[in-house]
Amino acid sequence: MLMEVYYEHYRQNCKGAYWEERKSLPYMVLERDKAKQEEFKEILKRKGFQCVAWNDSYSGILVNVELKRFGMINRACKHSCVDDRNYSIDEFTVEILGSATKKLYAE
Repeated sequence: MLMEVYYEHYRQNCKGAYWEERKSLPYMVLERDKAKQEEFKEILKRKGFQCVAWNDSYSGILVNVELKRFGMINRACKHSCVDDRNYSIDEFTVEILGSATKKLYAE
């Protein structure tokens, strides 16, 4: 479920007060090309990210670097994301995923 991109323990606490938990904002990556979406999905999986929701209807992919989860949005509405910015796959890969990878290796 897409809420797992925002809340670390949503799956375990979806019937409880999960909203009392700290909300972790994901990045929004927009891509209309289905082949590029699938390629991006595989890149994220190879980097250890968990896919929590996917469909073929929309172009927005929420990626939470902190929780290492991602999911495609399932309806056309405004989703909370870091800096309210929409990234292309290339921008996200270079600006965010590149620095996240560096952080992981530095630890």
